Amino acid sequence: MPYAILRTAKLKTAGNLGGLNNHVQRLKETPNADQDLTYQNQQLRGSADLSTDVQARLDAAGCTVRKNAVLAVEHVLTVSPEFLNFHKGEANGRAALVGSATDRERLTGFRDRALEWMDERYGRENVVSAVLHLDEQTPHLHVVVVPIDQAGKLNCRSYLGGAEKMRVMQTEFAAKMAPLGLQRGVEGSQAEHQAVKRFYGVVKELTPGLEKEAHELTQKQTNQAVQQRISKAEKGRSQGGGYEI
Repeated sequence: MPYAILRTAKLKTAGNLGGLNNHVQRLKETPNADQDLTYQNQQLRGSADLSTDVQARLDAAGCTVRKNAVLAVEHVLTVSPEFLNFHKGEANGRAALVGSATDRERLTGFRDRALEWMDERYGRENVVSAVLHLDEQTPHLHVVVVPIDQAGKLNCRSYLGGAEKMRVMQTEFAAKMAPLGLQRGVEGSQAEHQAVKRFYGVVKELTPGLEKEAHELTQKQTNQAVQQRISKAEKGRSQGGGYEI
């Protein structure tokens, strides 16, 4: 059974917001994106200026922003590759992402249920931006939330503070996606996720040619396999002359 995948990242500075906006809006080169398909990306919520969207919500709520406060939280919501079978083709005389009626129905269901879950969790007014990317290998959503709590305070901890809240969030997201035939990843897999991030870094330092292979890792691969490859890479580094993958 394919997986529902959710990752979060805290945005604490104007630079964080600007950098994410550049990526989401394709204002800088994105190696994994197909420029022929970028026109199909969809702005579902907010505008093409993420910083303005976040500031507008903060102003509307009258929040006091403390030093080092989390201004917003990015959520990347996607599925494991086997859930959808889109491919690059042609429609109306130009390149397009094409798939079966079933694929289109699945993507629409995922998009709608994901946004509904975000609204239920954070409040519709706090979900200030949502973009559907269709120009990378697997369709996915970037959704940005300003974490204002029920007391009207900017309070990321109330939503994401601690391992238990993160665990519950993952479980609730998977439950929302279950009617689509998606399941939750193995509980306690955060260690694997961190290991994969380290492996990405090792590969990127060696050569961009191997970075693509790293990004094709899925949750089906075990933490043990990832750790073996990291150990091999770091062994090569310790012996001098770069990494051995």
